[in-house]
Amino acid sequence: MIKKDIIGEFDEKEGVFLSLESMTKSLLEALISSEKLQIHSITSRTKQRESLLGKIKRPNKSYDRLLDITDIVGFRITTYFSEDVDVIARIIEKEFSIDPDNSIDKRKALEPDRFGYMSLHLVCEHKNARLKLPEYKQYKSIKFEVQIRSILQHAWAEIEHDIGYKSTNEVPDLLKRRFSRLAGLLELADEEFQSIKDGIKNYRSSLPEQLGSAPDDVTLDLESLTYFVNTDPSITKLEEEMLKYFKYPVLNNAQQASVSNSLEFLNRQGIQTVGELILKYKEVEQYIVPFLKVWLSKDHSSESLSRGISLLYLTYINLATHGDQDHSEFVLKAAPFMNVSDLVEEINEAWLKI
Repeated sequence: MIKKDIIGEFDEKEGVFLSLESMTKSLLEALISSEKLQIHSITSRTKQRESLLGKIKRPNKSYDRLLDITDIVGFRITTYFSEDVDVIARIIEKEFSIDPDNSIDKRKALEPDRFGYMSLHLVCEHKNARLKLPEYKQYKSIKFEVQIRSILQHAWAEIEHDIGYKSTNEVPDLLKRRFSRLAGLLELADEEFQSIKDGIKNYRSSLPEQLGSAPDDVTLDLESLTYFVNTDPSITKLEEEMLKYFKYPVLNNAQQASVSNSLEFLNRQGIQTVGELILKYKEVEQYIVPFLKVWLSKDHSSESLSRGISLLYLTYINLATHGDQDHSEFVLKAAPFMNVSDLVEEINEAWLKI
């Protein structure tokens, strides 16, 4: 009779659960976005009637009422890095009430072949302060589950589920070692991705000191070039002067995507270090604004400008003064320019007019 009552109550409140899923997913997305975190995905689901019936029929489960079931509504947050699982968890623990008795940190499993279960499951409900809001008051006392795992943990769990083995005992003996090796490889990969992320962060932190003391020793890469064009006072002064001649004088911080082409240009010109780039700037700096005036008079314009725009004109001038046709085309093909040969001709013509 209890099972029938539970299903009957679910039928009455299914719309509330679906609303809870939608509202809470939007809230989770907003909370994570406000922390400037990049994650792979947030997915959600509300149990269907048949799934709920199967759950309450299990012999090892006993429920007196519908609200005793804590995962009718569930969310899965998949992060790129294992460290972000804990960051997300702290956000959730701050914003929601946690049910510690029904929450579980499956990452603490020690068996090497349990990698797929190394996720954090938090059973939550909305706090009283939020439940006072009209749009949330209908969710009082309704619990939901949030699973948080890295993308590699998620991949292992999905593949393991597809294969069909839920425990080590179910795996044929001849495959157990291979399962264990693969689980270890994925766990190591998870740790290495996190280590790489930390290494990039540490490298970024070291750039101010390295560029200040020994720019000749700093190889041009996406990180060093982005930092250099965003912070070098000489480039800032030059590009602020350049802005006067553009139709849309808004100078944003350089983003890595916009710096990528410039990096390839510089490498193809044999400029490999920040020190070499500084010398090249000193060589052509006086010509950049005059060249820009001529160039823009030919109806070349840009609606969106970012720091590092001078790198493009440095390249143009360097090619006009040092490159032959073949070399210039080789350099400019690093970007998706159309009619590279025509572009080289325009660059040379503009150079002759300054």
